[in-house]
Amino acid sequence: MPFLAPLALLGLVFLPAVVAMYLLKLRRDEAVVPSTLLWQRLVADVEANAPWQRLRRSLLLLLQLLLVLLLAALAARPFLERPAGLAQDLVLVIDTSASMAATDVAPDRLTAAKQRALDALRDLPAGGKVSVVAAARTARVVVNATADLGRVRAAIEALAVSPASGDLGDALNLADALAARSGDAEILVATDAALARPPTSRLDHAVTVLQVGRERRNQAIVALAVRQRSSGVSRSVFVSVANLDIQPAQRRLQLYGDGVLLEARDLTLDPQTRSEVIVDDIPADVTSVEVRLEVPAGGKADALALDDRAWAVIPPERPRNILLVSDGDPYLETALSFLPNVRLFGVKPSRYPQDAVRTDGTSWDLIIFEGDVPAELPPTAILSIAPTKTNPLAEVVGSLKDPGIGSLDPEDPVLRYVDFSTTHIGQAVKLALPAWARSVIPGPGGAPLLYVGEVGGRKAAVLAFEPRQSDLPLQVAFPILVSNLTGELMGGAAAPVEALAPGDPVSLPLPAGATSLQVTRPDGTVVELVPGTLGGASVSFTQTDLLGVYTAEAIFPDATPSPAPTATPTTAPTPTAGPTGSPAASPNGASPAPTSPPADPGAPNRFAVDLFDPAESNIAPGNARAIEDLGKGGAPTARPSGASPAPTAATTPVPSASGVTGGATGGGTGGGGTTDRPPARDELWVPIVLIALLALMAEWLVYQRDAVTRLWRTARGRIGRPAPAANAPSGSGTASGGSGRGAA
Repeated sequence: MPFLAPLALLGLVFLPAVVAMYLLKLRRDEAVVPSTLLWQRLVADVEANAPWQRLRRSLLLLLQLLLVLLLAALAARPFLERPAGLAQDLVLVIDTSASMAATDVAPDRLTAAKQRALDALRDLPAGGKVSVVAAARTARVVVNATADLGRVRAAIEALAVSPASGDLGDALNLADALAARSGDAEILVATDAALARPPTSRLDHAVTVLQVGRERRNQAIVALAVRQRSSGVSRSVFVSVANLDIQPAQRRLQLYGDGVLLEARDLTLDPQTRSEVIVDDIPADVTSVEVRLEVPAGGKADALALDDRAWAVIPPERPRNILLVSDGDPYLETALSFLPNVRLFGVKPSRYPQDAVRTDGTSWDLIIFEGDVPAELPPTAILSIAPTKTNPLAEVVGSLKDPGIGSLDPEDPVLRYVDFSTTHIGQAVKLALPAWARSVIPGPGGAPLLYVGEVGGRKAAVLAFEPRQSDLPLQVAFPILVSNLTGELMGGAAAPVEALAPGDPVSLPLPAGATSLQVTRPDGTVVELVPGTLGGASVSFTQTDLLGVYTAEAIFPDATPSPAPTATPTTAPTPTAGPTGSPAASPNGASPAPTSPPADPGAPNRFAVDLFDPAESNIAPGNARAIEDLGKGGAPTARPSGASPAPTAATTPVPSASGVTGGATGGGTGGGGTTDRPPARDELWVPIVLIALLALMAEWLVYQRDAVTRLWRTARGRIGRPAPAANAPSGSGTASGGSGRGAA
């Protein structure tokens, strides 16, 4: 039997030491006594005593010798050899996406996958190296090419589920690159194969899948939004719940506002469908909502809890001040006046900027210039419409007659729900697209009809035509375009309102005078962020790996919020003559207060992170064979999901104790085969430890045999003693007991 540490067998030198302890005679102490008459035999024995005595048969001696043998063998680490079932260089990919938190496999899929991966490592050849890749939203190398299996086990045990959609294809490509370093390498994947984005790239190495998961029972919240009603008075919550199971389900939807239960509804969810829920009349003082899917009485919980909760942050409803510098455009004024929480003011171009000042402590959120733009831009968001000459925002290079609209990007937020298919433009200004902007509505010859960007620290947009020079104001697309465009310009500096996906970075504004931001995550941990450059206006936050609501607070040098912006100029602007003839009415029909307090730039920003991915919430175990077929030697024929790769000309299956078939002959360019692999080793320390424990217990029992015998007799006597009769006199019972003990 071979040993990993044969030098440890030197511990066998303790065997003679144990035997010597039984050969040595006892040494007695000398003492003065008055008479030795009764001590003659003892004195004779003392005179005949020698340092050594004959070895006698002793069970204690045998047990102690056995313990020394077992301990020496344990230190020497004996092992047995067998053919290896894995390649010399193994890349282990463990899926840690959200679906791996499903509990259809006890305790959950990730724990079961980690255990299967650890069991598979027993087939690793002697001296084999292991790399571990965690496959979540992005791939991450946890351990890189190490032969220390203790370190590998610790790294695997430390893996946790990421509440994000997984990208196994990214992890497989990384694993393939790691495996290319060796001539004998393969990829082992522990996953449920329930993939939101199935991999498609071909790999140069063999792939074996350890699949976990059994059921698809899951219901998920796949959308959550808070919207203001058309009246502008109340707000409503829109929730979309998907039943991804093939059986109907009963769930209870609970809506919380700032931690207080607002409403609960029982839902009957049809299989493979979505159900929409609308909750109206959300209180005006609620700043965030949480939706939960609970199990009603007598119901059955689903297997994945990560997608049973969702959060949304309600943006503060402060009035926005818009200044329109124009000679009068009724179409534009009407569209702007119907925007919720917007106060519209206007001045003539000839009266700007002297009449464009405020005395109530507020500032303009957006200034719209129809026609010329001043050489000195105001420090706020700007929309320029049909500029007549070159200015800091636009370079005018000509004019366009009946310009056509080019190909649009439907994903652009400014064009959301906007249809230009029937729009005709009579005349427009020909502009050159600046480097700081993106083209939203492309025109002929690369000349943009609308572009948006950021210049000089402010949001800006330029529209190349006046709305009244087209039929756009007569279409539904016009008020939607105005709403989207003003929202893009006025909302660009605020924290995100829509929920982020786990792991997505977010840009957070840094108020003037603040030195850093302090972000509190949903678990209570705090992260402090500083701008990358001195005087930066924003910081990027990337630790969005937890579901819930995040709070970002500005840190000022004096530890107090920055003061409100100072009031600019002294004269109030004069409203333009338009459809209303006065500042636009507020959503509730009342005139806006002329002295509403300005927004606090140091107020906390809040945003939510949610798992809104129906593909990831669909936890039905996928086709493991499709993943294996991406590797070298993958067979094109279909097989049952989870089966081991079928033998091909390039594979030689080797059954192993862990149940993993190692068929790769080496996917790397080196091309080493299974005959070149060292055998796998099974250390025998477990049976040796068990035998040692039994021997130690037996040695203790033999050494304490007298005490054990007394305890045994006492226990047997108490168990076998008859109970006294209930009506028997105490004396007779005592006598009977005495006679019984005497008989015994």
